[in-house]
Amino acid sequence: MVKRIGIVGSGDGGTLTANLLAAKLSAQIKQDQVSIELFGKDEAHVFQPGNLDVAFKGASPEQFVKEESTLLKPGVRFIAEPVTRINLADREIALLSGGKRSFDYLILATGSESFPEGIDGLTKEGLFFHKGPFDSRKIWLALQNFQGGNILIAITGVPHKCPPSPNEAAFLVDEYLRKRGIRDKANIKFLTPYPRAYPSSEIAKTVQEEFDKRGIEIASFFNADSVDPKNKTISSLEGDTFSYDLLLAVPPHRGAKVIRDSEIGSDKDEWIPTDKRRLNVKNYNNVYAIGDATDIPTSKSGVVAHLESVLLSKNLTREVIGREEDQEVYNGRINCPMEMGRRRAIFVSATYSEPPKYQSPSFVKYEMKRAFGRLYWSAMKGSWEWLFRLYFGKTSTKLESEEILIKPSKSEPLIAK
Repeated sequence: MVKRIGIVGSGDGGTLTANLLAAKLSAQIKQDQVSIELFGKDEAHVFQPGNLDVAFKGASPEQFVKEESTLLKPGVRFIAEPVTRINLADREIALLSGGKRSFDYLILATGSESFPEGIDGLTKEGLFFHKGPFDSRKIWLALQNFQGGNILIAITGVPHKCPPSPNEAAFLVDEYLRKRGIRDKANIKFLTPYPRAYPSSEIAKTVQEEFDKRGIEIASFFNADSVDPKNKTISSLEGDTFSYDLLLAVPPHRGAKVIRDSEIGSDKDEWIPTDKRRLNVKNYNNVYAIGDATDIPTSKSGVVAHLESVLLSKNLTREVIGREEDQEVYNGRINCPMEMGRRRAIFVSATYSEPPKYQSPSFVKYEMKRAFGRLYWSAMKGSWEWLFRLYFGKTSTKLESEEILIKPSKSEPLIAK
């Protein structure tokens, strides 16, 4: 009997997981023992970190978009059709056309979506680099027409994609205005709900030092409440109000529509309740979640999705071929680059048990970030895993014998031995 693997979501996590499974299970696929189906909302695949280059460096949006089908290995069947419902108990999905598919293993890589509508007035006034490369282009056009005044970089909701990206935006705006020779005509202010310039206290030290050097002001404990388009102001729940000429906003984020419609989410933002080590959807057998879609307490970033994909593809392969005793668990490894302008960068690196450490910006780290960007498209096919293994180091540990799960039936909750 064919073992069917279904993957919902064709972003970083879904694409890489499909390709790694296709490589590891190629023999079984050729013998019709395994099938892999990947479902995406459309044909396009976007390199999301490229949004910053579009917004603040004038890069073309088109260079960060490719057809998903060109990124997939043989053995992966791609269906470019939205999934409208997910039944976790039966591992069954419903498609927009009305068709249904059921699977032995189901992987949810549905990502997150920006939701500027969550802040009154933000949709009309905000400029966004989290909505995609074509929205990011609007920022570049606005910056070229900017002649002076107040620029606000505002985090209006947490969590959001790529935690370093708001800080990067502030640094890159500063750099762009200096190149134009009008930095002295602009006031740049960074609005954040956190008590400091970055959530991690050690990384915040680095960011604050660089903000101080460049005259970037910070307003902490700013929880955005509303935007007044008429008076061009943004106000917080705490009662603070700031005026702007340009409002570059990180909008609130939430889980994908299919997760909301399927009533899977664990809270008002509809993140999938996920075991942070095993990556299974809590209380369900053979259903997994990775990447931005989960409620795992780590960054929503491409690197996290990548590392979770590597782990899940190994574990699922072992399960399919009958080696469940070799299962591993994720250690929470993150490695998020933060570009600081002036061809300098840092990497925010941590695990569940080891918080980020203080570091100084360097040219080498900047070049590393740019290099990873250049490798992205081939990395989606798994071509650089040997290099990433060397760089990332230990990202998982072996599942202890006493932690091995007793496999329940498809609708029963998981229980520990």
